[in-house]
Amino acid sequence: MVFSLSRKELINYTINVLRTYNIRPRKRLSQNFVIDPRLIRTILSRVRKCKPKRILEIGGGIGTLTFYLSDIAEEVITIEVDKKLIKVLENEVALRKGNVKVVYGDILKAYKKLGSFDVIVSNIPYHISSKILFILTEIKFKEALLTFQKEFADRLLAKPNEPDYGRLTVMANLYFDIEYLGTYSPSSFYPPPKVYSTLIDLRRKRIDVNIPIDFFQDIVRELFTLKNRKLKSAIRNIRFVKNLDNVKFLELIHELEKYVNRRVRTLSIGELIEIASTMHRYYKEV
Repeated sequence: MVFSLSRKELINYTINVLRTYNIRPRKRLSQNFVIDPRLIRTILSRVRKCKPKRILEIGGGIGTLTFYLSDIAEEVITIEVDKKLIKVLENEVALRKGNVKVVYGDILKAYKKLGSFDVIVSNIPYHISSKILFILTEIKFKEALLTFQKEFADRLLAKPNEPDYGRLTVMANLYFDIEYLGTYSPSSFYPPPKVYSTLIDLRRKRIDVNIPIDFFQDIVRELFTLKNRKLKSAIRNIRFVKNLDNVKFLELIHELEKYVNRRVRTLSIGELIEIASTMHRYYKEV
């Protein structure tokens, strides 16, 4: 089924459903429903290109997108934490679409039980964006179409030495290839949030790190608490480095000579991997 609803029709449908089911959007749950046909068409177009058999929708809402996703995939699992919206999804979508399974639950707690997917789709609740991003590193999927608060998406898309570049940027890009697909104004949602939103595409990629991920993550975290300092200064503040004797510390600095006078914020992911790999050899000697 081709998506052909206009903005006016989307607004009317959304308001009518909310009134019918006596639902008031809850700010605490970041409930802002999509009423922009351009955003929906972009998501559906990208999903179709994936030719998915199984889709996970995080936060089914009132089922506007769920209904059309069911025409693309063999199975759509939509998980929703609000019981009132569960009733909407069951009545308005699941009863009409036999390939939609509605799951009541919190994605942050239930994700390990849901299995693997070809595509994940979500208008991410703003207050749990970071948590959602990091649980996605544990879910098996090929591609994800996600709408984040613009400021959060800017951090994912930032380049070295840009103001938004930081630990989140590094770790997200370690796991995913990230593509910008567009920014949408508050009027794209009902009720309108106070912020702009950005649609991004995530694709899983092979993690090319020859040291434990936990160690790399710890090093990145500690370095970026001092991201405006030169690497030599930032390294001195890393916990295990404080336990190195002076000879070992000078050896480490010598090995990292080409980086030590660079500001942490200017280091690319590849350079950070090389730095952390060198540091790991000294970590094992402490």
